[in-house]
Amino acid sequence: MASYSRVAWIVLVPALALAGPKDHKKKKAAPPVEDDAPKPDEKKDTGGAEGANRSLLGTGTVGGGAGGAGGGGGAGGGAGSGSAAPTASAGSGSGSDTEKPAGNEPDVDALRQEYLSLRDELFKSRARANAVASALYSTRIQIKFTWGSTRFYGVSKASVRLDGATVYEDTSGAIGGDDGVRFDGYVAPGRHLVTFHVDAAGKDDDSFTSSTESQVVVKAIAQKDLLVAAKGHDSGDIAYEWKRKERGSYGLGIDVSVKTQKPAAGDAAPPPKGKK
Repeated sequence: MASYSRVAWIVLVPALALAGPKDHKKKKAAPPVEDDAPKPDEKKDTGGAEGANRSLLGTGTVGGGAGGAGGGGGAGGGAGSGSAAPTASAGSGSGSDTEKPAGNEPDVDALRQEYLSLRDELFKSRARANAVASALYSTRIQIKFTWGSTRFYGVSKASVRLDGATVYEDTSGAIGGDDGVRFDGYVAPGRHLVTFHVDAAGKDDDSFTSSTESQVVVKAIAQKDLLVAAKGHDSGDIAYEWKRKERGSYGLGIDVSVKTQKPAAGDAAPPPKGKK
């Protein structure tokens, strides 16, 4: 029996060895038959995926410093992807540069119409202001300003301010030539502040200069004229005595007189609206 079983094992072992490789070859042959018949589209997609994989492998190989074959494949894949990206960005950039927003030029007709409208409103506002002034400012005020020392001192600048606003200014020495009216207008009844200023210099020696300013309060009465007369002077002698005796004096001052009077027949201010 022992010899029989040994013979049986000897016969079975070679049979099993021969049968194993035959089955293994059949299993390996089957998948290539199925993989060798893909559709044309699938081949293209497979090739693209393989190219991408190769490019990634090639890039990784170049960065890691691997063999020459891997480096070649990586360089080819990298060049293809790099050239496509700049082309797309260049196209989008050129399109944004060439496009310009419409409507940059101003509408001349619209601006002209707006200008005319604003001008009309300005004229109407001035007319309303004049109407209000004639109703509220019922007192006429006249301001005179003159210089009484023209023989030895000349005037370089003179000015008059009414309630802080300059109503007269001159640099030609006009107040030294006459006692004319420097301001003529209308104010509201009540208290007002008048300021007179004059700059003068000696005629014999213009290095001696002076500046004089005086402020006075006046009261305007409704439906009456207010007359304000000022006269500046310098009674000193320094401009001509200094050369002879090296001494002198200044006698600066501004004299002001104020009075009211009934307006003339043709100069009366118009009464406010609603009153006669």
